Amino acid sequence: MYSKKPLLSFLLTKNMYGHIPDSNKNEFNIELINLNFDRSRKLNLILLIISLILLLIDFLNKQKGLWLSGSKYLSYTHLLLLIVMLTLLVFFRVYRGLEPEQMRRRQLIVLLLAYFLTLNCTLTSIIDQLIHGEITVYIIGAYLIAVMNNFKPLTSMGIYLTNFLIFIMGITFVQENPAILRGHYVNGAILAVFAWFLSVILYYAKVRDFLSRKTIELQKGELEKANQQLTSTNLKLHESLFALDESQNIIFTLALALESKDAYLHGHSERVTDYAIELGRFLKLSEVDQVNIYRAAILHDIGKIGIPDVILNKPSALDSEEWSIMKSHPERGEAICSKLNFAREILPIIRHHHERYDGKGYPDGLSGEDIPFLARLVSIADTVDAITSSRPYRSAGTFEQVLEELQKCAGTQFDPVLVAAFISLYNNNNKQLIVSK
Repeated sequence: MYSKKPLLSFLLTKNMYGHIPDSNKNEFNIELINLNFDRSRKLNLILLIISLILLLIDFLNKQKGLWLSGSKYLSYTHLLLLIVMLTLLVFFRVYRGLEPEQMRRRQLIVLLLAYFLTLNCTLTSIIDQLIHGEITVYIIGAYLIAVMNNFKPLTSMGIYLTNFLIFIMGITFVQENPAILRGHYVNGAILAVFAWFLSVILYYAKVRDFLSRKTIELQKGELEKANQQLTSTNLKLHESLFALDESQNIIFTLALALESKDAYLHGHSERVTDYAIELGRFLKLSEVDQVNIYRAAILHDIGKIGIPDVILNKPSALDSEEWSIMKSHPERGEAICSKLNFAREILPIIRHHHERYDGKGYPDGLSGEDIPFLARLVSIADTVDAITSSRPYRSAGTFEQVLEELQKCAGTQFDPVLVAAFISLYNNNNKQLIVSK
């Protein structure tokens, strides 16, 4: 904890809160030099005007006979202030540029102004001991530098310590009153320390301001980078979704094209989808499962595209060879959809929607719980539409016949739990068609 460290270490070491990282030191130093240079340039003009006013007052006082003991020496400090300010004014104009090689010269000019101003104020207060016995100007000079410039702690300590030593030696020789002298010792030391503390506080306030801006800039940069990544990701997502929509549209169009080949199959996939979705909702399946049901139901017979029309449209029973070809459509459908990213989750449904609960179905002879759950659900929906749709060899059946067939085949062809759920759904709909189109 910093509170356990000596005060001097707290103020002068890099462990103090607000330390500038090495990566930002150069930028901070340049910013600090430029800030001090601009402030010092303005202070130089102000001091130039003040020196002229003080010299005018000195002249008028001399004309009026108000020239006291020590006034001559005060006028010398005022004249020295004018000469130095005029000289520095030239340098402030010369080094107005921001070239890197001028940074060190700018810093030197600022330090010269700070040292001279405090020294001039110190000399003025020493001489003032002959007139009023006060140290007001010394105090003004110290606090003026503390407020106007942001020096590093060691730099400001050098300025205040140098001038404090000169001040102590000067008033020791000039001030004859021991009581006043002791008071100046104490007051001068306290005021110098407070001025230095103020300088340190203002410096680290500047450090914290710099670090805050750097943090904001860093966060802004990270945010912009994240936004760019998000924009790129969104663009890729839109492209993927567009490609997905296109691939879905193509394959769904193929499914509809298949049904258009046979008037008796027209609308079959849509009706199977309706029945399957209603049963899925009744079972409170997840949104993901419902989406998979929808896609699988639309595409469950897509493999029939590869089945010859003479077999698909044959009005009589198929022979063994024809039936073998017909039973290949689940595998054909899986192969067609296997290249589509969106269809990966529904491939098991397409392949196994003709499996039987007793294991006598096709293409793999799966049984019971080995058959994918959604495939068992689509199988029931497929059977419902098969019974209630017209065929060349029979007319459409009723829902009563559907229920009778489902109950008879529960546990053999169909999952008995799903059969019971379908019957409950039908009864809850007041024995009406599940979906009216």
